Amino acid sequence: MIITKNGLEKKVSTGYSWKSLLFGCFYPAARGDIKGLIIQSFLAIITGGLSWLVVPFTYNKRYLERMVSDGWLIKK
Repeated sequence: MIITKNGLEKKVSTGYSWKSLLFGCFYPAARGDIKGLIIQSFLAIITGGLSWLVVPFTYNKRYLERMVSDGWLIKK
């Protein structure tokens, strides 16, 4: 899926996030997703790292929702 804002385009994956499974909290940091980084770090601390197995199911959807709420538009 492609999203746009002020002439910039980003490709955003949907569905399961393999990169989130492999890299955990470091993946949102590399993407510049500070809110995602904070959420994943907090969950990892609280659950002792078990959240790394659950978060990949929802990360891409939540990232897309955060981008749309920040003003990015879904390109059709």
